[in-house]
Amino acid sequence: MIGQSGPSLPQLKKASLAELVELAEDIRHKIIETCLKTGGHLGASLGPVELAIALHRVFDSPAEPIIWDVGHQAYAHKLLTGRWDRFSTLRQTGGISGFLSHDESEHDVFGAGHSSTALSAALGFAATRASSQGWTVAVVGDGGLTAGLALEALNNIRAVSVGPLLTVLNDNQMSIAPNVGAIPAILASGEARDFFSHFGFDYVGPIDGHRIDVLLGTLEGIKRGYAGRPILLHIHTQKGKGYAPAEERPSTFHGVGPLQSKVTPGAPTPLHSFSDEFGNALCRLAEEDPRIVAISAAMPEGTGLTEFSRRFPTRFFDVGIAEPHAVTFAAGLAAAGYRPVVAIYSTFLQRALDSIIHDVAIQRLPVIFAIDRAGLVGADGPTHHGAFDLSYLGGVPGLELTAPSCLNDVEALLRQGLASGAPFALRYPRGTGPQDLAGDWIGSGKNLRRLKTVRSPKIQVVALGMVTPKVLKAVEEVDPKGTQISVWNVLSAKPIPVELTEALNADTQSKLIILEEGAIRGGFGEALLHELNPRTSRPVLLGYPDRFIPHGAIPDLEKSIGLGSREIADRLRQELAGAGKS
Repeated sequence: MIGQSGPSLPQLKKASLAELVELAEDIRHKIIETCLKTGGHLGASLGPVELAIALHRVFDSPAEPIIWDVGHQAYAHKLLTGRWDRFSTLRQTGGISGFLSHDESEHDVFGAGHSSTALSAALGFAATRASSQGWTVAVVGDGGLTAGLALEALNNIRAVSVGPLLTVLNDNQMSIAPNVGAIPAILASGEARDFFSHFGFDYVGPIDGHRIDVLLGTLEGIKRGYAGRPILLHIHTQKGKGYAPAEERPSTFHGVGPLQSKVTPGAPTPLHSFSDEFGNALCRLAEEDPRIVAISAAMPEGTGLTEFSRRFPTRFFDVGIAEPHAVTFAAGLAAAGYRPVVAIYSTFLQRALDSIIHDVAIQRLPVIFAIDRAGLVGADGPTHHGAFDLSYLGGVPGLELTAPSCLNDVEALLRQGLASGAPFALRYPRGTGPQDLAGDWIGSGKNLRRLKTVRSPKIQVVALGMVTPKVLKAVEEVDPKGTQISVWNVLSAKPIPVELTEALNADTQSKLIILEEGAIRGGFGEALLHELNPRTSRPVLLGYPDRFIPHGAIPDLEKSIGLGSREIADRLRQELAGAGKS
């Protein structure tokens, strides 16, 4: 039943059970084949394949909206809704998204990249259809139920008049890592019926989420027997179903990079990542200070905390997908005399901004924020780029905000933060960087380096954090003799080193170029300009433009916004040419 462009929904609704079972296997093969080439959320999408088939067979999408929690459960949904022939472009520059996007398909009725939004969104859809016979469907993972947003939606359901509303609980006992806390225990104990009935649901299940015949019979029965109350269907699936490595190691294969087809003999071993450097440094510091504890929001492996959790199990806390709670929990620990380190991706820390301000900063509590995946993350796209932390944290009084420029900076900044006795953040990118940078430290702390010094330079370049290696490469290409461009490397975005502002104010004639891997609006560059005297020529701010940056390979994205080393070099040449004419 699969043509060149894949299965169609009309074909799906007419297919026999045997054809649907065969289709599930074809979809799994397509997902595995594609993810091993392009990278993607492999394990997360293999589990709900039969569910996607059954939902699209029984319900009339998009007229009856199917709202998926997080996008990475929905690869089968994408393949069933007209994207089969484009699936090979998954997460590639100009290709289809790894998450849900209404711009991509009318069947993606609500965009999703972060967890736990489906219940709230579905309740909104269903509230507009209170007098309709059409169904609204939400698909929620058991891990997503640990988030406050999902619990807020559960609490609100009884208070809202809705049309037919079905919530499918896709229970695989996992988020990215194994689930933690009371809700997974409730689901596993047989108490789920009582739990959800208190929220106003008619509970059905649990059933085998890999049996298409059982799914179809149950969904059709739910439609026939609808009694006017929201329904929760509890299904059990296996994360990584159909791919043995993902079944055996579901956390590791939650998401994968492209599979290397061959390894070059004698190739150098890659440097470890910033996440690895952070985790190793935190372990060393924890040996020295028993007050140090670490907190993860369901991502100990991704944030480099696996070794810490093994070596210091009583000082490690995985709170589940609950970023605001992670921050306020850390605030409580800090108020009680501990030194909590909260490791969360930049994009997910956005969800905890109120807790950062209200519970940490106002009380001046010594909580350390290790902000992973700051900057562009590539294939995961606009829902996951760490574009905004410099802007949303830069305005928080009393919070120090730093950015390492090489791997060796990570431990130094961690030590600085722990010694500060105040709220402190360090932001670092996905992947690796140079082990060290050669330069002269300026001032009493290690927050400012002078990397290239020129007397009466035509251009002064100020680079924050991990944009610095690209800047150095560009400067060495454009000014190989080192006679025209000075380079400053800033590690402290807030407070801005006074030595930097004094040096720049002492030379207002040179062209000033400020670079950062974050949004220009509200970012480091704007903050620095606020501290400076007027200059003879307009400063140049290079960073992320005022738009959402799509998914794609990081070099392609950097080129598109002028932040690749070649594009930086071109801009330096342009400014040097302009300086020569003035």
